[in-house]
Amino acid sequence: MLTRYREDAPKKPVNCSMNSDLVARAKAMGINVSAAAEAGLLTAIEQAERRRIQEETDALMKFWNEHRAQFGTPADEYCEI
Repeated sequence: MLTRYREDAPKKPVNCSMNSDLVARAKAMGINVSAAAEAGLLTAIEQAERRRIQEETDALMKFWNEHRAQFGTPADEYCEI
């Protein structure tokens, strides 16, 4: 898990619209809709963080590869690549 958050943070009331059929089915099955929504939000945040980290890593690797192609590295004189 990438996301760190305070699990003991106070709850904040929010208004959101959800598919009424899904809400009714969840309640009929005894699913805590708030907890399920919170878990889904955490999953979405983690996915966004992973995408952001991957984009940053891709940009860094592109820069490094271009820099290495243009200037080489100190190790180049000691090994063949």
